[in-house]
Amino acid sequence: MAPDASSDCCWICLGGSEAGPLDRPCSCPRSVHLECLGRWQLQSAGRSEEHRCRFCSHPLPPLEASLTPSHLAPVAKTVTPYMAIVYGGEQYKIPVRPGPDGMAEFRARVKCLFGMPYDAEFNVSFECAAPSSGERLTLAGIGAFNAAAHCAAISAAKRAVGEDGGFEWGPEAPAHRGAAQQGRRC
Repeated sequence: MAPDASSDCCWICLGGSEAGPLDRPCSCPRSVHLECLGRWQLQSAGRSEEHRCRFCSHPLPPLEASLTPSHLAPVAKTVTPYMAIVYGGEQYKIPVRPGPDGMAEFRARVKCLFGMPYDAEFNVSFECAAPSSGERLTLAGIGAFNAAAHCAAISAAKRAVGEDGGFEWGPEAPAHRGAAQQGRRC
């Protein structure tokens, strides 16, 4: 007997179509809201579950497709997102872009800002706002860079259209310093 379409629900939030359209982005028999899938992929950043279904191993839609609200997608492609880098009590804001070239630029800028040798490795974690809820998330490791860069692009797009930008540094955050203030060109 075939399942009743009206009883179909999202395998992540267990909500039905009243909570948004349901999709089947992989070969699994269960449906999912793309917003829920985007959140799942974001929380799995840097691991295989960001790109492949954990149950059937089918490739999932790119994170930016499931995470970016449709009305912000065109804006997110045109804005320049920034990340705040905090190290040793100082904060620097640097422009970022997703992808392998963007990650290479990010690594090079961080090494330059803090006087690290070009072949040095470093640990990193990213704090970002979940695009749908604004909840503060911590993404661990350089493998989560693309997810963090996409969150930064969505926050920049929200600011560009006058919506809440999501993540805000609390009052305990160190003062902003640009690379030029420190005599560095990174």
